[in-house]
Amino acid sequence: MEKAPGRLQALFLDLDGSLLDSRRQVGAQDRETIARLLARGVRVCIATGRHYELSMRYWRELGCSGPFLASDGSVLYHPGERRVLFWRPIPGDLVREVLGRAMARGEEFYFHALEAAYFSPNFGRIGVWQDYAAACAPEDLHPALGQMPRGYLDDSPQVMTVMFHLPTPEFRQELERLCRGRVPLYLQPEGRVAVLSSPDCDKGRGAARLASLEGFCLENAMALGDTGNDLPLLRRVGWPVVPENGSADALALARYVTASNDNSPVTCAVEALFPEYLA
Repeated sequence: MEKAPGRLQALFLDLDGSLLDSRRQVGAQDRETIARLLARGVRVCIATGRHYELSMRYWRELGCSGPFLASDGSVLYHPGERRVLFWRPIPGDLVREVLGRAMARGEEFYFHALEAAYFSPNFGRIGVWQDYAAACAPEDLHPALGQMPRGYLDDSPQVMTVMFHLPTPEFRQELERLCRGRVPLYLQPEGRVAVLSSPDCDKGRGAARLASLEGFCLENAMALGDTGNDLPLLRRVGWPVVPENGSADALALARYVTASNDNSPVTCAVEALFPEYLA
């Protein structure tokens, strides 16, 4: 489908650090703006690094109806049908080697399998996700969370993404060596996070897959993202938007720098770029 100048067909929304404020809530103004966009026929699509079960509450809260991207584009999930439309795992031998070395070194990690999000025994932020799961309504999926099952790596692990929290410098180097030429590896410049993704999968490719499926043009799409895993998506759309709290590499790609995630970033961007949709 060709680009229609000045027309907004889709809005892709990263969650943490972008749409969600510091309390992990969607601001009232942004909820109203998103409702207006949906009423005008704009597709609103979550595009998150979270597991799809850790995103359902927001999909429902926003009033979305179509599929969304999870696990950094490795999964395309349709909540209305409770069905995974697409998913791609990291090669099982690499998962076994990386997680085996991580456990031997005492690194903190979590990973997304199709059925659950699993955590290392020493993962310091599991309480955040447990609190989220406890707040899910009956109509949401109820996130399956827990420590990696005993013997999980003995078979053929089906893992879409692996995140390491505060990886040691030595382990970062080890990850670079193990992943080079095989799967995407994002190393946050500040050193707080390292993320392995499925081959040929990222938010940008996932957005292209969804655009092809639903028949819209990414040149007519706006995306809100704040950090490294959002860069492929920001590069793909016609209107890349980054909150002022975004990382330097994300801000460098922004067509518009919007308000911080605590100050209605979606509303500010739509008011600046597409005010007619709020009239």
